[in-house]
Amino acid sequence: MRVLFVNPAAELGGAERSLLDCVFALRQTDPDGAIGLIAFADGPLVARARALGATVMVIEPPLALATLGESGQSDSHLRTWLRRIHGLPGVAIFLARLRRAIEDYAPDVLHTNGMKAHVFAGIIAPGGIGLVAHLRDFVGSRQASKHVLPLIAGLRDRVAFVANSQAVADDFLCLAPHASVRVVYNVVDTEYLRPGLPEPEWLSAAAGMNAPERQLIFGLVATYARWKGHGLFIEAAARLRTTFPNVPLRFYIVGGPIYQTAGSQVTASELTQHAEAAGVGDCLGLVPFQQDIARVYRSLDVVVNASTTPEPFGRTIVEAMACERAVIVANAGGSAELFTHGENALGFMPGSSESLAATMAETIDPEVRSGLGRSARAHALKNFGRGRLGPELLRAYQELPKRWQGRS
Repeated sequence: MRVLFVNPAAELGGAERSLLDCVFALRQTDPDGAIGLIAFADGPLVARARALGATVMVIEPPLALATLGESGQSDSHLRTWLRRIHGLPGVAIFLARLRRAIEDYAPDVLHTNGMKAHVFAGIIAPGGIGLVAHLRDFVGSRQASKHVLPLIAGLRDRVAFVANSQAVADDFLCLAPHASVRVVYNVVDTEYLRPGLPEPEWLSAAAGMNAPERQLIFGLVATYARWKGHGLFIEAAARLRTTFPNVPLRFYIVGGPIYQTAGSQVTASELTQHAEAAGVGDCLGLVPFQQDIARVYRSLDVVVNASTTPEPFGRTIVEAMACERAVIVANAGGSAELFTHGENALGFMPGSSESLAATMAETIDPEVRSGLGRSARAHALKNFGRGRLGPELLRAYQELPKRWQGRS
């Protein structure tokens, strides 16, 4: 089978790491198949995909298109969005290059990853190619995609959708009730993401902070997208420090900017100012994105997911579980499908710094942390290992007409 992925970003966010898992899983399941990737930018994703044996092409859109987002509240925003695209210089050239690259690769399945990939590749791809759009976000919250993707679902004969959670599937089915949608939960590399020795001195050095005496370390691992709850984490850290003044605490925010979309991300200076204003500037550090993310998780005592809007999935939750960490989760959206409260993670009321701080306080007890960590690791091994992904993707592809079976 020939599978061609299309992805807008080239940095290693959760969607990109999940794409690499798909490449790896297909290689394992269908070793004689061909895998390609079209990325809209060069970066770490490109190098990682090539290392896994994928044929990679970089087709860069004009900057104005790369930075175009879908913010706005009015449904008429779709018309404005499309008008802006039509008026941007270089768009027609970019779309022509994208279509030509797809035609030249001649895939059996075009597997798109990311809203811009769904929209652009879904519209311009030749009709004879099967399209699988991998939904990793709530389409209903997107001002343009929520109109375009249902149209693609209705107009293309060979199209199926894969959702990374039931919450994402249900959201899209509200827009396109007759679409073919299969839930395929993300997986993680449980061999790489596993328990190991913590390195608090390394983590403090990465944040430019002094190596601490033994402290209880909380961490938020996320891109700088505004909805990831950095501010909520800072406010909860301040509450916890006030409640437990005699407990040595340290907090880290690990990650950085990933997308080019204007206004969608916080900045390091904003976070530093917020921490100073909340009174935790001396015990909260910023760690830039780390390639060796397992090393980060192992150096944290508690990993916090603080997203202020529902997560479509919540990859860092499962990654931290695999590393046998105690995890605290904003209990909404796809994230709520990943754990059982009190058994393998703790949930809190999304958006409430008071609820988050109270839940963080539960993990001050080391026995609570160790019990959650052990159960979390077992849960990740059972439900989120890479072994199941390849067969599940192939079943999703088989919902399309089986043109590849006629290949010699």
